Amino acid sequence: YRKERNDFLNNSSSSPLKGSGYKLSYYDPNVNFKVIAVVSENVNTDTITLATSTGSIERFLDFADLSFKLGRSKYSLPVYKYLEGVNKGDLFFCFLDKTNLTSTYPGGRYIDIEFENAKRIELDFNKSYNPYCVYNEEYSCPIPSSENYIDMEILAGEKLTK
Repeated sequence: YRKERNDFLNNSSSSPLKGSGYKLSYYDPNVNFKVIAVVSENVNTDTITLATSTGSIERFLDFADLSFKLGRSKYSLPVYKYLEGVNKGDLFFCFLDKTNLTSTYPGGRYIDIEFENAKRIELDFNKSYNPYCVYNEEYSCPIPSSENYIDMEILAGEKLTK
């Protein structure tokens, strides 16, 4: 996963980076941050809005909740579905945690997820990554709300590169 992400960011014409040679920084892989989450799709799907890094607003469908246990705590975080733009129809899982003020992007991190009629999925925080706006301010990135907060340090996935 990490090699693919580095290769994409440094070599793809779709990359938000201008130029190559950028080295991402990660926490060491940790199996404690790879969990099974119970999927609860929402029957009454409301439209929600999230602020973005550029000050605009992005609309999403409040699609499902993922319930999981990390350490001794239980969490239930929303999964959204893009309603417009190039990502229309894609799922969106974002989170904030206690590392956002020290070693990770203050605007939260993302994890790519997919499921179709699944009751349980693997949620691997080792694959969490910074949004593109970290590398290029021209990108507009949704910022997680307080509903997406995990009250612990998620010492897994991508960190800020200093």
